[in-house]
Amino acid sequence: MKNKNIEQRKYIRLHAVFPVEFQFLDQATGEVIGEVKQGFTRDVGKGGICLEVNNLEEKFEDIVAEQKAKLELNLNIPLSHRGTKAIAGIAWYKKIKGSYPNKYLIGLSFLEIDPRARKKIYFHARRISLTPKIVSILVLFLITGLAFFYSSDFKLRRENVRLVRELVELSQKKSELEHSIIESGSEREALEEEILENEKMIKEYWGKVNELKALSAELKRKDKILEYFEQDRGVTKKRLKEALLEKARLLKKVNILSNETSDLKDKVTRLSQKRISAKDALKEFLPSFTEIEERGVLSMYRWIKNHQNFLTGLVVSFEGDKDIEDWAFTYDQSLAAQCFTLMGDQENAQKILDFYKDKAEKVKGGYVNGYDAYTGKVVEYAVHSGPNIWIGLAVLQYTDKFKDEQYLSVAKDIADWLILLQEEDAQFGIRGGPKFSWFSTEHNLDAYAFFGMLYEVTKDNKYRSAQGRTLKWIKDHAYNNKENRLNRGKGDATIATDTFAWAIAAIGPKTLKESGMDPGQIMDFAEENCHVNVTYKRPDGEHLKITGFDFGKNTNLARGGVVSTEWTAQMVVSLNMMAGYSESIGDTIKADYYKIKADFYLSELQKMMIVSPSRVGQGEGCLPYASQDNVDTGHGWRIAKGSRTGSAAGTAYTIFAMHNYNPLMFPID
Repeated sequence: MKNKNIEQRKYIRLHAVFPVEFQFLDQATGEVIGEVKQGFTRDVGKGGICLEVNNLEEKFEDIVAEQKAKLELNLNIPLSHRGTKAIAGIAWYKKIKGSYPNKYLIGLSFLEIDPRARKKIYFHARRISLTPKIVSILVLFLITGLAFFYSSDFKLRRENVRLVRELVELSQKKSELEHSIIESGSEREALEEEILENEKMIKEYWGKVNELKALSAELKRKDKILEYFEQDRGVTKKRLKEALLEKARLLKKVNILSNETSDLKDKVTRLSQKRISAKDALKEFLPSFTEIEERGVLSMYRWIKNHQNFLTGLVVSFEGDKDIEDWAFTYDQSLAAQCFTLMGDQENAQKILDFYKDKAEKVKGGYVNGYDAYTGKVVEYAVHSGPNIWIGLAVLQYTDKFKDEQYLSVAKDIADWLILLQEEDAQFGIRGGPKFSWFSTEHNLDAYAFFGMLYEVTKDNKYRSAQGRTLKWIKDHAYNNKENRLNRGKGDATIATDTFAWAIAAIGPKTLKESGMDPGQIMDFAEENCHVNVTYKRPDGEHLKITGFDFGKNTNLARGGVVSTEWTAQMVVSLNMMAGYSESIGDTIKADYYKIKADFYLSELQKMMIVSPSRVGQGEGCLPYASQDNVDTGHGWRIAKGSRTGSAAGTAYTIFAMHNYNPLMFPID
């Protein structure tokens, strides 16, 4: 038994189980004894194996016990496409179960085996023996990694919640200061107008007083001349009395107006001091706010980046609306690509443009309105001119920023497709799309900017000509001379806020003025008709007063006022353009007026920033599409559902507003 244990220690190394087919061979002649039998390895070593055999016939027990035979083996190693052959001798045996079915352990030492097969057997056995340890280590690493991920995610979300709260609170304070400046300025202007009117009336009354003085002198002279003519003298005295009474009355009015004017001037002085005080407070406040604002921009940029699918490159348009949670609208892809371009993220901008260059399905020669962000399949088959133009704008902004023309063919194809649409109309207007008969002012404004930018890049005069035809169409068929503003479309006088903002952004104040379309009056009309004050309920239940712009004239809709984040951000960009234009023509007062308005509306937007609730959003900051969900915009479509709906368009355009970036013109170096 001692020798048997030595033999066992010599050959048994690793626990590993795999099937073995074997036959007994005569030790002297090598002839086969009996049929093929099957067993399983119990242990495996480099020199041999321990074989477990069931139901061994009694006639073979003596052969095994006396080691009268060799065994021809066929070892079926798992994951190997063929068996491994070997000849082995019997080193020892042990009967571990005597009753039927019996069971034997037979220790075998290899006599003949290919060295490579020996290594393969031992390697597999070692792998099996180590697998539980390796799996345990991997599971431990996985648990540790998940714990770290969830811990990091929790910390990131907590930090982003704090960041958003701080940005909202600071935006509230900044907005209050800016609103105070605007109110002071407006009230001061009203008082100054009242002062001018009072001074005008005083001047008029003094003129009458002087006339009455002259009349009094004349009548006194006449009274002396006619003192002998009693009848004339009586009439003259009566008129003199009336003149003196009127003079006293007018002098009293002059005195009252003089006192009022003095009071008004005192009020103007106080308002000026209040305005100066508010400006000083804002100046002190801005440095601390700017640092938070920059972090807020980065958080919103990361939110957009987190929603980009790595296979298609598309960015999900809305977070929170289950009906369209995987949809990627083409217009939103342009905004996302431009956001990446603005932030210097060339790689992620390329992912979106690669989709439209190589993968996007077209209908009637144009890109459809929406694709599935995860599969790239079409989800909205309508083909509108506007979204196609915006993909072209994204290409041109990318080309200008990175000096990379690999996508320029996409922009040219879109432009040539648009020119064909333009030439189908006698007045050279661009229809809503190949299958539509209506003409949108918004689409033609987009086309004007797109043709102009493409001409700047290519210097191809056909794009300059197309731009000129588009401007004429806008002036003849979209501009409302009676109300000094843009209509929503040809023959459609509906008020649409984006047409006012994009008229400034696409054409520019200078060209508008030269073309007979007053940019100042366009902006005044937008503020008078589309400006709203609403109560916005944040996801945490807090109610905030928000001032911004609706999609149109909200008094025409039963829903009441709604602040659109995207369209308010468009107005911020255009107000900043008006400030720059006013400064260029020397009107510094108007420039200051537009600048403080732009800053105020931007602060109001920042108060609407929320923390992304989804796993994909990772707790980053984003903006809802509007201050209410699931309401009618007044333009044939509704706002996305969900009380915590993050919007790619609202978030991207707010980043544009915070960077003073105009997607409809190349940045000025």
